[in-house]
Amino acid sequence: MVSHKGLRDFVVQTADELNIPYQYDSMPGGGTDAGGIHLTGHGVPSLSIGIPSRYIHTHAAMIHRDDYENAVKLLTEVIKRLDQKPLNRLRTVLK
Repeated sequence: MVSHKGLRDFVVQTADELNIPYQYDSMPGGGTDAGGIHLTGHGVPSLSIGIPSRYIHTHAAMIHRDDYENAVKLLTEVIKRLDQKPLNRLRTVLK
């Protein structure tokens, strides 16, 4: 899945403004729910925010606490800022 550019820019801008560290990555296999939902109807602006992990899908999966806390902080701030104005901008890109 290729992330929605407008939504990606919004999330990156939020992270940059608040000095929340992030990095880009792509998954060569597997998938997320965003991979299916972005094709629904006329399209749903989507992107995946993942937490780096080791041994995923096992009883010994591991993540770094800082990565988890920064992901929570980023998602919380994106939700706070995603009011009607940015939503309208995202909708106009889809039309």
